[in-house]
Amino acid sequence: MNKHHERFLVEEAAKLLGKTWTLGPDRKRPDFLVTEGTQKFGLEVSEVFAGLQNRAGAVTKKKESETQKAVSNLQTEYENITNTPLRVRLLGDICTKNIAKVVPALVDEDFVSKPICHQAEIRLDHGFKVYVTKALRAEWFCVNDRVGWVNHDPKQRVVDAIKKKSEKLKQYKEAVGSDIHLLLVADRTFNSGRLMLKEGVALDTRGFRFVYFFSYPESVIVFDCTSNKE
Repeated sequence: MNKHHERFLVEEAAKLLGKTWTLGPDRKRPDFLVTEGTQKFGLEVSEVFAGLQNRAGAVTKKKESETQKAVSNLQTEYENITNTPLRVRLLGDICTKNIAKVVPALVDEDFVSKPICHQAEIRLDHGFKVYVTKALRAEWFCVNDRVGWVNHDPKQRVVDAIKKKSEKLKQYKEAVGSDIHLLLVADRTFNSGRLMLKEGVALDTRGFRFVYFFSYPESVIVFDCTSNKE
């Protein structure tokens, strides 16, 4: 996760919490030094993922990243030809054979001459579909990675994430002081982040003053070190 995206997620979490957080310059260990009124605290940001995990990380997230890279390459290829912003949703098998047909099919539709909001459904081989809208702002993604079941009992994943980050808590405190918060993000716009904790779950914050579980973009649950012990 790059710093720009981390900053965006922190700002979105603060809005849902009704907080006014002023973020300092980008940094490491922890990610931000936050000012709230007259108080300052360190904030570390980390993502939590659903699905299988291995030594390289979350398997589902890795696959989503590879797919999005292929889709972004298609967007670049198309816009180099037409310079026309489209909202493109791909549904089906994102294999090399299918991907190779997308840009020629879009060019044949001649979106350059069409009005904004013009829509088309392009059907390719083996049930592969491309849903397209001429738009003011480009947005290309794979529908397969955006539709799936929500895990309503991800407590162990969250516990493991807190434990892993707590191993660096001493470094965070040495850098910015004793008041350290942790923001854990599950991005529910992707299958890899479709996690939602139930209200009332108790967690050990393991030395963090507050732990925030952000089920983006919908809700933030707050765990306080003084009241949420397992």
